[in-house]
Amino acid sequence: MAVPGLPGFPGALSSLPSLPSSVPLASSVGSMHTGLGLELGAILGLEVGSGLSEPALGILLATIAAVGFAGQFLFVRLGTEDGDVIDAVLVVLLVNVGLLVPPLLAAYSPPYVDLFTPVSFVSFAAAGVAGMFVARLAMFRSIEAIGANLTSPIVASNVLFATVFAVVLLEERLTVIHAAGIVLIVAGLAVASWDTAESTGADRSIRDLGTTLALPLVAAAAIGIEPIFISIGLADGTAVLPGIVVMAGTATVGFVGYLGVSESVRRVRGSGPELKWYLSAGVATTVGFLSYFAALEVAPVVVVMPFLQLTPLLVVVLSIALLPSHLERVSWRVVAAAILVVIGATFVSISG
Repeated sequence: MAVPGLPGFPGALSSLPSLPSSVPLASSVGSMHTGLGLELGAILGLEVGSGLSEPALGILLATIAAVGFAGQFLFVRLGTEDGDVIDAVLVVLLVNVGLLVPPLLAAYSPPYVDLFTPVSFVSFAAAGVAGMFVARLAMFRSIEAIGANLTSPIVASNVLFATVFAVVLLEERLTVIHAAGIVLIVAGLAVASWDTAESTGADRSIRDLGTTLALPLVAAAAIGIEPIFISIGLADGTAVLPGIVVMAGTATVGFVGYLGVSESVRRVRGSGPELKWYLSAGVATTVGFLSYFAALEVAPVVVVMPFLQLTPLLVVVLSIALLPSHLERVSWRVVAAAILVVIGATFVSISG
């Protein structure tokens, strides 16, 4: 959001069945914003009622979102071959803000402060720090370290963390489908860990392996907590688009502050051949976020989430088709891990 966050990977959002105020999260996404899904459908030249149903439009938008989030992984992988993760995170955040602010200014009239309550603003700001700053930094470093194919299914386990947070913080109850999904996700993570151990060499210690896997797991946990904050912001009356703008803006300010404190700002490069890949990743994540929320607005969660959760498999397929072999190594274990996590994440997402 995450795509997202979606994050850059916001699959965890729908795993929260209800808010503390008993307002269903999926329905609040649709009711708190006016026409985002239908507007995007019109932009694509597809209008509900002219041979296209709302579920069909939702499937199309969810598929676009999945492609957008998959594109983020691939573009970052290409860019960080010679570039730096610091540049990647900063450029992607700036692109997010640059693409989201104009629609906000066009859709709403000032004073823009009236779009928020203190609670909703703080909630979306916290979601931005978790899903767009912390998660993205960890995820991009993981892509650089172990590749997009292994990072993607591990980050997709964010629904596992979201479920744990929902049970602990919102006192939600686990269902049998939830439990089955969790088992599949854990199995997928085990296979991904196995492949990481095999691919990074037998001379590496368990501690080194754990450090490597910590990056995507931190990203998954950060994306998993993000929906808690988003749900609070939506329940307090703020619409989706203003909320996402606050998320992206807060994450950008926070990241720039992080660069200043860590003195990493000296490493930031304003140009280079990798810049086009970072810009592309920023566009891809923005498209992913907007399409994801728009899909939830026009179609039920049970229709949208199975298509959105295809992201890890799309990363594998597109890596084979488009990326040089020296960048991404696709083994049967990578494919198996992606399939297990996709099925498990879908179970968890639709069982609320």
